[in-house]
Amino acid sequence: MAGTIVLAALTACRPVESAQTSLAPPSFTASIDPLASVKDAILNAYRGMWRDFADAAHTADWNDPDIADHTTGDAEAKLRYGLFLASKKGQVVKGDPLLLSTRIAELKPENIPTKATIVDCVDDTRFLVHEKSGSKAKGGADVGRHHTTAVLTLRRGSWYVNSYILKEAGTC
Repeated sequence: MAGTIVLAALTACRPVESAQTSLAPPSFTASIDPLASVKDAILNAYRGMWRDFADAAHTADWNDPDIADHTTGDAEAKLRYGLFLASKKGQVVKGDPLLLSTRIAELKPENIPTKATIVDCVDDTRFLVHEKSGSKAKGGADVGRHHTTAVLTLRRGSWYVNSYILKEAGTC
């Protein structure tokens, strides 16, 4: 009987073989977005436009070469013209705009995009026009949250904001 108990004990300690037991690492089926790097480049260009514009607006330097780092066409012309007007009026902008809900709304064509549309809500309540003397400028457009749509194009391997529409304050 003692042999039976030992045999039972040894049998109980032996690992149970099953189809679920494996020494191989588990396999994961992670879905990697094949356009992730393209989307990052698009978002970086859009955010870069706002960063470059804010930096130039602090001194109202409409000739700032950095504006062209992330813009082209209508977008570049609009930014430079706004900075030109501020410079002529002796005004600068203090603070920075906040990009609250930046997202890519469309890629064309979808598989190898050369054009992208971004939708955002830009908050300019802390991006305010001041006289160069430091006092807040009177008048001007209302500040707040602006629904914004930007169109970016791929040119020579880099993404540029080609146009944008900044709606009136309170639209998002």
